[in-house]
Amino acid sequence: MALDQQSNWDADMADNLRQVTSKHKQKSQHSIATSSVRPTPFKPWTKPPIYLPDEILLQIVSYLRNQQASLASCAVLSQQWYSATVPLLYAHPNLHGPNFAPFVAAICPSINLHVRPSRLAKLVKTLDMRRMVHEVSRTSTARLLGRTKENLEAFVAPQASFGLNCLPALSKCQHLQALDLSLVSESPPLTELFRTLERLGELRVLRLPRSAGFGVHSKRAETAALVWPPKLEDLSLSGGIDAHFLHGVVAFPQTLKALTIEHCPLAKGFAVVHLLKTAVRKLRNLEKLKIAHMPRLSSRALDDILFLLPQIRDLSVSVDYITPALFDEGHYSHLAKEPYNTFSHLAQAFDPNPSSLLDPDEFTGEAEMETPSLKTHALRTLTLTSSGNTGLEDKISPIDILIALDEGSLPNLRVVRAAKALHWHSNATSADAEALADGLKEAAKRTYLRELGKDGVEMVEGEHQAWEEGVGVWVIEG
Repeated sequence: MALDQQSNWDADMADNLRQVTSKHKQKSQHSIATSSVRPTPFKPWTKPPIYLPDEILLQIVSYLRNQQASLASCAVLSQQWYSATVPLLYAHPNLHGPNFAPFVAAICPSINLHVRPSRLAKLVKTLDMRRMVHEVSRTSTARLLGRTKENLEAFVAPQASFGLNCLPALSKCQHLQALDLSLVSESPPLTELFRTLERLGELRVLRLPRSAGFGVHSKRAETAALVWPPKLEDLSLSGGIDAHFLHGVVAFPQTLKALTIEHCPLAKGFAVVHLLKTAVRKLRNLEKLKIAHMPRLSSRALDDILFLLPQIRDLSVSVDYITPALFDEGHYSHLAKEPYNTFSHLAQAFDPNPSSLLDPDEFTGEAEMETPSLKTHALRTLTLTSSGNTGLEDKISPIDILIALDEGSLPNLRVVRAAKALHWHSNATSADAEALADGLKEAAKRTYLRELGKDGVEMVEGEHQAWEEGVGVWVIEG
């Protein structure tokens, strides 16, 4: 009896196993069959698409201003989307190796402009060719400038394909506002370059090439006769400029508001200080100055820069060339007693071996400078950078600036930016940096209340935002 019952159980289990296996096979076959079926294609539109007013469409595509791939996709949707998108697509093209040839074909469909002009050329406002190295020739650069000249506002020249033949086309870019030639490896002749720049009546920003001929091979008469663009506001000098250029050869335009001097391996400390004293000090509209990467400057070459330039509101200087004397009122009082405008004083202070090309007679008879004072200086933003040399971490500390604030110096200082390499964020100096930030905020608050006539009055909630925004100590790269 037991054997019969056991055999029945075995038969039932075998039957159940066959059923489960059969169901599993059926499900597998069904899934395979359904996966092999192609998806049903979308039905074509039977009604016209919803119409959007041009104003709304322009507002939509404005959010894609810097996304070229998305703009290109939108341009193929319809004629209306094309009209709204293409001006943004070509206004500021992001040029690189793969897309440069199609861009040139669109802008210059024919070598002869009169045979086959391009309506797209008038849409280009920024021509940034900084990443073009081997993909472009000087002829192509000149042709692109010639085609886009009507509305071009900014041009960044490529390293190897900008030459003398590009200047005629560049001179016709009458709406050009920013010109960056800093990457050009072989600069055109200086006189020819400035004849072109003189015709750019709307130019505001200029980055001269590092290979520009401001050096020993330039004739003094030719260099002195150079004419700057009439509306120039932001100028960057770099490269092979030396004492010939820095020693009074150049006269900057009075329209200048920002000046950058960097990457000048031939410039000595004495010549740089003399340039600040004679040419830069006269620029009453100058608000921003940056000096960095000047390997021949000594460790205290620019300690007098605030004394020389009382009008500067934004100063960026490498700690390689300054000491805490920069913030010491007593240091400037000492300078006022010295014959600061004499050649001998400058030579001893900044360069033990001044260039023989500098004529001492040219310094005689100059009027004495006004008494220097840090208590009336216009400086609002101070940026301390580093060249990367070791041993500079302790050269300038937050306490040096905080002491100056406590003494009433630099009353307008609100923002201090320090390079990460100075380690102001480390455990050793973070507390000092926070104390400096508090000091800057207190100074900003006092000034704000004084301007409103609320001395001694408590501020209402939310009123602090008017003076506290941006004030403090910030760590930056560099």
